[in-house]
Amino acid sequence: PPSAMPPPPAAPASTAPLPKAAPAKAASAASGGDEGVVYGLLTTTYNVGGPIAQAISNQVFGLFTPALSDPKNYVEDHYGFRRTVAWSFGLTYAMAFLSLLTLPLLPEQKAEAQERKRTWERRDCYAYATVVLVGAGLAYSCTFDLLAVFPATMCYRFVGGEGCDSDA
Repeated sequence: PPSAMPPPPAAPASTAPLPKAAPAKAASAASGGDEGVVYGLLTTTYNVGGPIAQAISNQVFGLFTPALSDPKNYVEDHYGFRRTVAWSFGLTYAMAFLSLLTLPLLPEQKAEAQERKRTWERRDCYAYATVVLVGAGLAYSCTFDLLAVFPATMCYRFVGGEGCDSDA
Protein backbone atom coordinates (compact mmCIF):
# COMPACT_ATOMS: atom_id res chain seq x y z
CA PRO A 1 0.00 0.00 0.00
CA PRO A 2 1.18 3.57 -0.64
CA SER A 3 2.60 5.35 2.37
CA ALA A 4 0.62 8.10 4.05
CA MET A 5 3.67 10.34 4.28
CA PRO A 6 3.01 13.97 3.42
CA PRO A 7 4.87 15.40 0.45
CA PRO A 8 8.09 17.26 1.24
CA PRO A 9 7.69 20.99 1.81
CA ALA A 10 8.21 23.21 -1.19
CA ALA A 11 11.58 24.91 -1.41
CA PRO A 12 11.42 28.57 -0.44
CA ALA A 13 11.62 31.07 -3.25
CA SER A 14 15.05 32.54 -3.76
CA THR A 15 15.72 35.99 -2.36
CA ALA A 16 18.86 36.44 -4.46
CA PRO A 17 17.26 38.88 -6.93
CA LEU A 18 15.99 41.21 -4.17
CA PRO A 19 19.21 43.23 -3.69
CA LYS A 20 19.30 43.89 -7.45
CA ALA A 21 15.61 44.70 -7.78
CA ALA A 22 15.43 47.36 -5.07
CA PRO A 23 18.03 49.74 -6.60
CA ALA A 24 16.56 49.18 -10.06
CA LYS A 25 13.15 50.16 -8.75
CA ALA A 26 14.62 53.21 -7.01
CA ALA A 27 16.47 54.17 -10.19
CA SER A 28 13.17 54.19 -12.03
CA ALA A 29 12.23 57.23 -9.95
CA ALA A 30 15.34 59.10 -11.14
CA SER A 31 15.21 61.89 -13.65
CA GLY A 32 15.67 61.11 -17.32
CA GLY A 33 19.32 60.28 -17.99
CA ASP A 34 20.25 59.85 -14.30
CA GLU A 35 19.05 56.27 -13.89
CA GLY A 36 22.50 54.73 -14.35
CA VAL A 37 24.12 57.03 -11.82
CA VAL A 38 21.38 56.41 -9.26
CA TYR A 39 21.53 52.64 -9.78
CA GLY A 40 25.34 52.65 -9.50
CA LEU A 41 25.31 54.75 -6.35
CA LEU A 42 22.66 52.63 -4.66
CA THR A 43 24.36 49.36 -5.63
CA THR A 44 27.75 50.61 -4.44
CA THR A 45 26.29 51.81 -1.15
CA TYR A 46 24.56 48.46 -0.64
CA ASN A 47 27.72 46.49 -1.42
CA VAL A 48 29.98 48.64 0.80
CA GLY A 49 27.69 48.08 3.79
CA GLY A 50 28.73 44.46 4.36
CA PRO A 51 32.48 45.07 4.55
CA ILE A 52 31.97 48.13 6.77
CA ALA A 53 29.84 46.05 9.13
CA GLN A 54 32.50 43.31 9.14
CA ALA A 55 35.27 45.77 10.00
CA ILE A 56 33.24 47.40 12.78
CA SER A 57 32.18 44.05 14.23
CA ASN A 58 35.80 42.83 14.25
CA GLN A 59 36.77 45.92 16.23
CA VAL A 60 33.84 45.86 18.66
CA PHE A 61 33.77 42.10 19.27
CA GLY A 62 37.55 42.12 19.71
CA LEU A 63 36.98 44.11 22.91
CA PHE A 64 34.80 41.41 24.47
CA THR A 65 36.30 39.23 27.18
CA PRO A 66 36.57 36.30 27.20
CA ALA A 67 37.56 36.54 23.55
CA LEU A 68 34.98 35.46 20.99
CA SER A 69 37.77 34.58 18.55
CA ASP A 70 39.43 32.02 20.84
CA PRO A 71 38.20 28.48 20.01
CA LYS A 72 39.25 27.32 23.48
CA ASN A 73 36.41 29.37 25.00
CA TYR A 74 33.84 27.50 22.91
CA VAL A 75 35.20 24.14 24.03
CA GLU A 76 35.33 25.09 27.72
CA ASP A 77 31.83 26.62 27.51
CA HIS A 78 31.86 28.31 30.92
CA TYR A 79 29.20 30.67 32.23
CA GLY A 80 31.22 33.86 31.68
CA PHE A 81 31.76 33.01 28.03
CA ARG A 82 28.08 32.21 27.53
CA ARG A 83 27.26 35.64 28.93
CA THR A 84 29.74 37.24 26.51
CA VAL A 85 28.15 35.40 23.58
CA ALA A 86 24.70 36.49 24.75
CA TRP A 87 25.86 40.12 24.90
CA SER A 88 27.33 39.85 21.42
CA PHE A 89 24.01 38.56 20.06
CA GLY A 90 22.14 41.28 21.94
CA LEU A 91 24.39 43.96 20.46
CA THR A 92 24.01 42.51 16.97
CA TYR A 93 20.21 42.51 17.16
CA ALA A 94 20.12 45.95 18.80
CA MET A 95 22.10 47.41 15.89
CA ALA A 96 19.80 45.69 13.39
CA PHE A 97 16.72 47.13 15.07
CA LEU A 98 18.38 50.53 15.40
CA SER A 99 18.68 50.66 11.62
CA LEU A 100 14.88 50.55 11.42
CA LEU A 101 14.86 54.13 12.73
CA THR A 102 15.90 55.27 9.24
CA LEU A 103 12.70 53.94 7.63
CA PRO A 104 10.72 57.18 8.15
CA LEU A 105 13.26 58.93 5.92
CA LEU A 106 12.10 56.92 2.90
CA PRO A 107 9.21 58.08 0.74
CA GLU A 108 6.16 55.87 0.99
CA GLN A 109 5.36 55.67 -2.73
CA LYS A 110 6.77 56.72 -6.07
CA ALA A 111 4.47 59.75 -6.15
CA GLU A 112 5.91 61.01 -2.86
CA ALA A 113 9.44 60.50 -4.19
CA GLN A 114 8.59 62.49 -7.31
CA GLU A 115 7.05 65.24 -5.15
CA ARG A 116 10.23 65.46 -3.08
CA LYS A 117 12.29 65.77 -6.25
CA ARG A 118 10.15 68.68 -7.43
CA THR A 119 9.88 70.60 -4.16
CA TRP A 120 12.99 69.91 -2.11
CA GLU A 121 16.00 72.16 -2.45
CA ARG A 122 18.89 70.86 -4.55
CA ARG A 123 22.45 71.34 -3.34
CA ASP A 124 25.75 70.08 -4.66
CA CYS A 125 26.95 69.49 -1.11
CA TYR A 126 24.53 66.53 -0.83
CA ALA A 127 26.24 64.80 -3.74
CA TYR A 128 29.71 65.60 -2.42
CA ALA A 129 28.80 64.36 1.06
CA THR A 130 27.42 61.13 -0.38
CA VAL A 131 30.54 60.45 -2.44
CA VAL A 132 32.84 61.30 0.48
CA LEU A 133 30.90 59.11 2.93
CA VAL A 134 30.79 56.12 0.57
CA GLY A 135 34.47 56.59 -0.30
CA ALA A 136 35.48 56.90 3.36
CA GLY A 137 33.45 53.80 4.19
CA LEU A 138 35.12 51.86 1.41
CA ALA A 139 38.60 53.00 2.50
CA TYR A 140 37.85 52.19 6.16
CA SER A 141 36.50 48.73 5.41
CA CYS A 142 39.33 47.84 2.99
CA THR A 143 41.98 49.02 5.44
CA PHE A 144 40.64 47.19 8.47
CA ASP A 145 39.65 44.04 6.57
CA LEU A 146 43.15 43.80 5.09
CA LEU A 147 44.76 44.43 8.49
CA ALA A 148 42.62 41.61 9.91
CA VAL A 149 43.83 39.18 7.22
CA PHE A 150 47.61 39.57 7.35
CA PRO A 151 49.31 37.56 10.13
CA ALA A 152 51.63 40.44 11.05
CA THR A 153 48.73 42.83 11.80
CA MET A 154 45.77 40.60 12.73
CA CYS A 155 46.84 40.60 16.38
CA TYR A 156 46.38 44.37 16.84
CA ARG A 157 43.59 45.20 19.27
CA PHE A 158 42.22 48.04 17.13
CA VAL A 159 41.72 45.51 14.33
CA GLY A 160 39.92 43.05 16.61
CA GLY A 161 42.86 40.89 17.65
CA GLU A 162 43.93 39.96 21.16
CA GLY A 163 47.05 42.12 21.18
CA CYS A 164 50.52 41.41 19.86
CA ASP A 165 53.36 40.13 22.00
CA SER A 166 55.83 42.90 22.71
CA ASP A 167 58.66 40.39 22.05
CA ALA A 168 57.82 39.95 18.38
